[in-house]
Amino acid sequence: MCGISGFIGNKEINKKEIDKTLALMKNRGPNAKGYINFFDKKNNLRVNLLHSRLNIIDLDKRSNQPFTIGEFTIVFNGEIYNYLEIKKKLQLKGIKFHTASDTEVLLQSYIVFGLNFFEKIEGMWSFAIWDNNKKKLILSKDRFSEKPLFVYQNETGIYFGSEIKYIKSLSKKKFKINEGHLIRYLVQGYKSLYKFNSTFFENIQDFPGASYCSINKKLKLNFKKYWKLDYKPKQISFNTAVKKSKKIILEQFKKKFRSD
Repeated sequence: MCGISGFIGNKEINKKEIDKTLALMKNRGPNAKGYINFFDKKNNLRVNLLHSRLNIIDLDKRSNQPFTIGEFTIVFNGEIYNYLEIKKKLQLKGIKFHTASDTEVLLQSYIVFGLNFFEKIEGMWSFAIWDNNKKKLILSKDRFSEKPLFVYQNETGIYFGSEIKYIKSLSKKKFKINEGHLIRYLVQGYKSLYKFNSTFFENIQDFPGASYCSINKKLKLNFKKYWKLDYKPKQISFNTAVKKSKKIILEQFKKKFRSD
């Protein structure tokens, strides 16, 4: 578990606010913390990326985040299960790696394949990638919303974070309780929470699963789906179902237990 947060817009967030937010983020990532700021003077566009790290893959500090390759920077919470398989494909294309992390593989995948990289990655994630060439920020969450990500937009720009309190800290805003969401939860139970993108605080959205958002100087949240379940049942025998299920489960366990 790691923590990410950040901002894109025309407001300058001072170091005191950043340090305060990083202190709040320690509960999600006690092993390292860091941040990076960008300023596009031409468009008066400011970007802040914050990260707190829990070491899982490649424990060396070389894999601390924010992680930068050339003009691309990422903050990432999660794990890419098939990163070794993707890494081999990228190496065949001549890509050289400087860490043993899935973070570097994820960022190189975006650099090489663009937004088509969603078709290749398997895992759980919430991440933000700043493309300094195109001056755009990519936000995304995994297919089944295993990793949290929240967003808030006001007149100054767009804030995001793994937890709502990070958004509160960076924006220095107090948010009203979303009474409708609270009542729905009390009446219908916790399952009702995931049928909507609203949260317990007004104007703060839960980033939709299996989606990404590309944000440029226009500062618009336009969510796009990169995946949806395509269920096409087939008639197979019980023994075949057992054999195939066993194979899939064992293969997935091997990927998901990759760890240092």
